[in-house]
Amino acid sequence: MRITSLSQLLSLVLPLAALAFVAGALRALGLRQPDPRRARLLQVLWIVLLLAGTPAWLLLAAALGLV
Repeated sequence: MRITSLSQLLSLVLPLAALAFVAGALRALGLRQPDPRRARLLQVLWIVLLLAGTPAWLLLAAALGLV
């Protein structure tokens, strides 16, 4: 299926932008944490969110017929 309208493009890109925003917020929080265990946890979470969230969204978008 081809993306033919702006709304289709936005329905694909906006969730990816939201994932990136949340991952960036987690990274920023991780850099500011005085507790090293919590900082390490937030560092791992932002990487996992990007590595797992992006392909998961793309697979879901394909399953829903957005792509």
